[in-house]
Amino acid sequence: SDFNQDAHTSIASTLIAMGGLYYKLNNVERELEKYSEALTVYQETLGRDHPHVAGTMKNIGMVLAEQGQLDEAMTKFQEAQRIYKSINVGRREGPCCDVASALSCMGNVQNRRGELDDALRLYGEALFTYKSASEHAREMGGRSRLALQEVASTLKIMGMVHTKRGEFDKAMSCFQEAIDIMRQNFNEKGSGPVVTSILSRIGGIFSKMGKLEEAMSHYQEAYDLATRTFGTADHPEVAQVLHYIGGIHQREGNLEEAMRCYKNSAKINQTCLGRNDPTAATTLVCIGSLHYIEKNLDSAMSYYKEALRLNRSAYGTKHPDVIPTMKSIALIHAKKENYDNAIAIFTEVLNIKCADVGRMHPEVAGAHKRIGNVHYQRGDLASADGEYRKALAIYQHSLGPDNQTTKSANAIVEKVGKEIADAQLNVGVCASTQQQSNSSSTSFFKRAPKGYESL
Repeated sequence: SDFNQDAHTSIASTLIAMGGLYYKLNNVERELEKYSEALTVYQETLGRDHPHVAGTMKNIGMVLAEQGQLDEAMTKFQEAQRIYKSINVGRREGPCCDVASALSCMGNVQNRRGELDDALRLYGEALFTYKSASEHAREMGGRSRLALQEVASTLKIMGMVHTKRGEFDKAMSCFQEAIDIMRQNFNEKGSGPVVTSILSRIGGIFSKMGKLEEAMSHYQEAYDLATRTFGTADHPEVAQVLHYIGGIHQREGNLEEAMRCYKNSAKINQTCLGRNDPTAATTLVCIGSLHYIEKNLDSAMSYYKEALRLNRSAYGTKHPDVIPTMKSIALIHAKKENYDNAIAIFTEVLNIKCADVGRMHPEVAGAHKRIGNVHYQRGDLASADGEYRKALAIYQHSLGPDNQTTKSANAIVEKVGKEIADAQLNVGVCASTQQQSNSSSTSFFKRAPKGYESL
């Protein structure tokens, strides 16, 4: 009956709301559980091709993507797109923003995988659909504010992908078009959040180009706009801009001002979002890095560990996003000659990377390389050689023998191999002449071999 159907859909709607609350509490397992329960109710009550089913699948896909389960996430997004398209064809209502949304989610998965060409293709299809929906609404005598916002947001993320590819002119074009759309169709309060974010992205491009004055100018414009838009400096968006400003000060060597910006950013996020929210984690890492630069290793370790705690509580212990902080912690262990701890952490990083991208990916080679560097530091040439050879084999397979990274890795393997041979020769000479030195045999190996980045 209609009553029973309404009752069941109300239950599903409540489950969705509960999932949203668990999202805010960073309880991913319970969030996914509630969405899955809601999906079952919707499918049994409304059928498998209902928009509520598609929307719930999209929610589940987003959670799975955040957890690094990209294949499963893509399957959910593709099914959601199929449902939305079938519904839209039946209704003949013109371009469908829900279809575009599913395409954007699929683009996000490919972006995360590093498949940037395919990501741009999917974002481009989503952009075309959003623009068509906006034009259709205008022809019908209205204006789709949602479609216009989505056009700007899609242009922004396309600009971010172009930035990642080093295509700065294309990125700037996307960013400027998005800013123009928002400012022409919305007042400052309505456009402020999106424009603030894009101004920060433009600042990031100038920063990558080494144009620090231009970067700082855009970050300052973003900061001023954010404080006007939100009516306060105590807002997460303001904190994000402060983080970027701190980065410019750090690059300019003004470490005291950088520390002030980073600490203010972390304080705002913790005040607004709570001390267990992972948003502040990146800024805490930056604070730790400043302590590291100033050789305050214990203080640096304290901030790194707090950042790791936040990321693990949000994403789990095996999520790729915990890797940068783990590497920073391992770095300090290596600096303090706690080699076993450093190797254990780098090995954990290796296992996470293998699970995320497979065993023959260049990032996995980098993980082997870092383990080799620690072995080299402690003077264990044989173990270092084994790790470097694993890295070389992966580079040869994934990048080819003519790639510069592969050639550099091969040079290091040859160099370490020669050092091993020389060391064995020296041992033989010493044994035959009875002239063994009392000096430490490991003192020569305090640095990673030239050609690899230091730890």
